[in-house]
Amino acid sequence: MFKNILPAFLIAVGIASAGYSVGSAISQNQNFNRYVSVKGLAEKTVKSDKAVWQLNFSYADDELANAYQGIAKAQAVAKDFLQKQGFTTQDVELQPVSIVDNDANTYNTNTKGKRYMANAGIVLNTQQVDKVKEAVQQTGSLVQQGVLINNSFVRYLYTELNAIKPGLLDEATSNAKAAAESFAHNAQSKLGSIRQASQGLFSISDISDANSGTDVMKKVRVVTSVDYFLK
Repeated sequence: MFKNILPAFLIAVGIASAGYSVGSAISQNQNFNRYVSVKGLAEKTVKSDKAVWQLNFSYADDELANAYQGIAKAQAVAKDFLQKQGFTTQDVELQPVSIVDNDANTYNTNTKGKRYMANAGIVLNTQQVDKVKEAVQQTGSLVQQGVLINNSFVRYLYTELNAIKPGLLDEATSNAKAAAESFAHNAQSKLGSIRQASQGLFSISDISDANSGTDVMKKVRVVTSVDYFLK
C-alpha cells in the first residue's frame, strides 16, 4: 500500500507546483498590463540671441546706367545707415542687383512707368538684438534720403537650445512622474518603475504664439511621454 501512496503523493506535489507556477505567471502578466501613461510638459521663456534683418529697395529710371547708379547709391546709403546704428561691416551682406526691363515684359500694362526697375537689398546678421530693435524704428531716415524701401523684415532667433535642453527634460520628466503619482494615489495603487518613455520634440516659438519670428522673446517647449507600472 505504501508503494501506491508514494507515487500519488509525488504526483500531487507536482500538480501543486505546476499550479503555483501558472498562477505566478498570470499574476506577473496582470502586473505587466497594469500601467499608466502620462505626459510631462516643460516650458521656458528665453530672449533671442540673434537677429536677421532683410531690407529690400528699388530704383526706377528710363536709362539703364542711371537705374544701376541709383540702386547702388541706395545700397550705400542703407549700409552707411546700419554702420551709424552701431553694426560692423561683417554684420552686413549686400544682395545682388537685379534690373527689370519693363518694355521687354509683354505683360506690363503700365506704359507710363519708368523703363528700368532696379532691385537690391541688404541682410544684417547680428547678435546685437537690442540694437536691431532700435534701428528698425529709425528706417524713416532712409526714406528721407531717397531710398525706396519695398520690404523690411526682421526675424529674431534663439540659438542656445542645447544649453537648456537637460534642465527642461528633467523638469518635464519630473512633471510626468508627479502626474503618475497622483493617478496611482487616486487608483489606490503604488507607482512602480518606468515601463517605457519617449522624448518629444523641442519647439521654439514666439512668446505671442504668432510664429512669425518677429518676437524677441521666445518660448521653448518640450513634452515627454512616460509609462509607469502600477503595483
